[in-house]
Amino acid sequence: MIAFIEFFRERMKMTIALCLAAVILIALWGAFLVDTSHAHTSMEKIPFFWSAFGLIGCALLILLSRFLGWMGIMTREDYYDD
Repeated sequence: MIAFIEFFRERMKMTIALCLAAVILIALWGAFLVDTSHAHTSMEKIPFFWSAFGLIGCALLILLSRFLGWMGIMTREDYYDD
């Protein structure tokens, strides 16, 4: 498993290109090949809606977790040494 990770770490440009290609393919599939005739809301008929929704949701989760960390979840390293 470590050799597998090192393979991609040594080829970072290829790894980034593969990830971007996968994201683009998934977004295009979601925009053009998913049947929207049974959509529950009008928003679901907008191309790339679910891709954008997922991206914004992930970004908000990251920002919320960082905010909660700054609010007190994170503490100094020697907290339990007292």
